[in-house]
Amino acid sequence: MDDKQQQMIDFERHWYPLGGGSTDEIGAQFGLTDRDFFAQVGRLVDDQPPSALTAAELRRMRGVIRRRLWMAR
Repeated sequence: MDDKQQQMIDFERHWYPLGGGSTDEIGAQFGLTDRDFFAQVGRLVDDQPPSALTAAELRRMRGVIRRRLWMAR
């Protein structure tokens, strides 16, 4: 995982309890649309789940990612 990918994971770890980061924050920090950001974070979480998260936290994070992807359609 490169630095930008780690920053994306850290960002979402901070924001997922609140439904994910705002569109403005995502754009400002990563230069991505919601759809692109959550698609990339979803792949990262599936490929390399953050070890600092419990199984329950990981399920909630994945739920937020799915919901935000659905909203960004």
